Amino acid sequence: MPEGPQMVFLKEQAEPFIGQVVVQAEGRAGDIPFDELKGQTLTSISTFGKEIFFGFTDLTIRIHLRFFGKYAINGTANRELELGLELDEGTINFYACECRLLREPLEELYDWSTDIMNPAFDPDQALRKLYNKPDRLICDALLDQSILAGVGNGIKNEALFRQRVHPESRVGEIPEPVLRSLVEECVQLSFDYLDWKREGTTADQWQAYMRKQCPRDHIPIRKEKVGKDGRPCYFCDKCQRLYLPDAIW
Repeated sequence: MPEGPQMVFLKEQAEPFIGQVVVQAEGRAGDIPFDELKGQTLTSISTFGKEIFFGFTDLTIRIHLRFFGKYAINGTANRELELGLELDEGTINFYACECRLLREPLEELYDWSTDIMNPAFDPDQALRKLYNKPDRLICDALLDQSILAGVGNGIKNEALFRQRVHPESRVGEIPEPVLRSLVEECVQLSFDYLDWKREGTTADQWQAYMRKQCPRDHIPIRKEKVGKDGRPCYFCDKCQRLYLPDAIW
């Protein structure tokens, strides 16, 4: 599933189309008024967490790539088309994604203070929300898009490893300075991730995510499905502390 930095990267790639007119719109997305899109001018592109918004003269299209979504700019993919836009000077095509029509202003629908890549992001609010569910596993809490919009499995795993926190730790047992540093790490990693996307070096940058050996202890990295949603966790039992009630370290 794409993470926040990947959506910002897509936004940067698509921004040259701003100001162009939709010549043709097609696809199978049931919520999209394809005929109404024709003749509309693309006026803006913005992101919120893992979502991207294409603003037109009279409406906005919200796109979430979900787990297996793909997009192609001035090209195609070998999948069934959900939304294809032909503009004055090129095309943007989306596949295996969720497309939704929005007519309300985005400011009325989204809390930008939860988007970790938005200037309005509020780390104190995120900390309060995390502690509101103290029994939750931290690996689940970091993926809660109502708290840290944009954090996905890669950033989650990497932030936990870099801050030496075991994914099965209980939120309420993690000391406030450690949890705050973990939130800050998620933010920093998101902007680093965006730079890696721009440079094409993402696969070389992970220290724990999708790795086989801990770079600190030189022992095997464990890969297990942990948490409520069973998302894969990559972690080191030696250097990542497990915070549990009455835990012995």
